[in-house]
Amino acid sequence: MACHRSCGMRILASSCAALVAVLLGPATALAQVKPIRLAWDPSAGATGYILEYGTAPGSYTGSTDVGNVTTTSFQPPALNRTYYFAVKAYNSAGQSQRSTPIGAWVGIISRTPSVLRGGDFDGDGKTDIFAYRGTTGEWFAAKSTGGTAYTSWGAPTLGDVPVPADYDGDSKTDVAVYRGSTGQWFLAQSTAGGLSITWGAPSLRDIPVPQDYDGDGHDDIAVFRRATGEWFILNSGGGSRVVTWGAAGDDDTPVPGDYNGNGKADIAVYRKSTGQWFFLFDNNTSATVGWGAPSLGDVPVPADYDGDGRMDMGVYRLTSGLWIVQLSATNGSRNLVWGAPALGDVPVPGDYDGDHKADIAVFRSSTATWLIALSAGGSRTIAWGAPSLGDTVGGVQEYVILPL
Repeated sequence: MACHRSCGMRILASSCAALVAVLLGPATALAQVKPIRLAWDPSAGATGYILEYGTAPGSYTGSTDVGNVTTTSFQPPALNRTYYFAVKAYNSAGQSQRSTPIGAWVGIISRTPSVLRGGDFDGDGKTDIFAYRGTTGEWFAAKSTGGTAYTSWGAPTLGDVPVPADYDGDSKTDVAVYRGSTGQWFLAQSTAGGLSITWGAPSLRDIPVPQDYDGDGHDDIAVFRRATGEWFILNSGGGSRVVTWGAAGDDDTPVPGDYNGNGKADIAVYRKSTGQWFFLFDNNTSATVGWGAPSLGDVPVPADYDGDGRMDMGVYRLTSGLWIVQLSATNGSRNLVWGAPALGDVPVPGDYDGDHKADIAVFRSSTATWLIALSAGGSRTIAWGAPSLGDTVGGVQEYVILPL
C-alpha cells in the first residue's frame, strides 16, 4: 500500500488532556466530564485514520474512523479506569499496522486529602464511618461506641463541602462545611456551638486544609490558594499567617500534617507531576522527598501508619489499587493492594480500631461500602451510605486525566 506503516506514529495526550481538571459535585453527570484529547503524527499517503481503544494493553474493544485528521477526542464511557489507544492509517491500498499504544487513567480524585480522614465524632479515639449526602447536606455517622449520629448541616447547591475536624479541642470531630461559592466556614462544634467565619477566596481557587498548625489541640481554619501557592492560616489561639509554599496551578496537592512529631501540623505539598513531597516545618527548615509515581496515577494518602506520632508519606495507586506507605519509625515501607479504582474506591485511611495506627481503607463510592484493612490484622467491610443520593466522604473532588 502507498500509506506508510503506522509503527512510527505516535498518539500524544495533548497538554489539554493532561491538565483538564474541573470541580465535580457528587451527582455530576458523565456528560459533563471533559473528553481526552489525542494527537498523532501524520503518515504520508494516508487518506484517513482509525482510532482503536480498550481498557487493557493490546486489547481493543472499540474503534472509530476519525477521517483524515491527526487529532480527535475520546469521551470516556466510565470513570476511574485506564484506557489504551492506538491508531491505524489507511488509504485505497489498505490499512497500516497499529501504532505504539498509549494509555491514560481517567477518574475522580480528591484535592484535599487532609479532610479525607474520617472523624472521631464520639471522642473514643477511633475513626468513625460517616457519609455526607451531597443532595441534601445531611451527615450520617456510624459511631464506634454504638448508635448513629445524624445532623443536617450544609447546602450542596451553594458549593458546600464537608471539612470535619476538632475545631473546639474537645477530642471530638465537629461537623463543618466550607462554602465553595462564598469562602465561608460553617462549624457545628460539639462543645463550643455554632460558628460562621469567612476565610478563603473561591475566585482564587482556595481549597480548605484544616489542621492544628499552632499545636494548641484545636484544628485551625486554613486554605491553600491554588492561584498563587499561598497558605492562609487562621490560628485558633489568635492571629493569622500567610505562607507561600507550593506552585501556583493544579500540580501541587496540599498534604499538611505533623511529619516531625512535635504536635504542630507542618505545611506540605505533593507535586503530582514529579511525585515529590515538599515540607516546610514549623522551625522554618524544609525537606524534599520523592515518594510516588505520577505516571501510574499515584495520589497522596498521608497518615500515621506506624503509630509513632508522625505523619507518614503514602500514595494510593489509581491504576492498580496499590498502597505504598513510608514508615517514619523504621524508614521502611509497607505495600498493600487494597481497593478497586474501577469501582470508584476513594482512599480513607484512619484509626478505625483505636490502636493509634492508621488503617488502610477505601470508601467504594459505587456501592457505599467501606473496606478496612486493620493495622493489627484482619479486615472489616461495612455498608454505609446511599450512592444514588450523592453520599461521599468529603473533600473537593476533581476530574483528572493522567497520561501513562
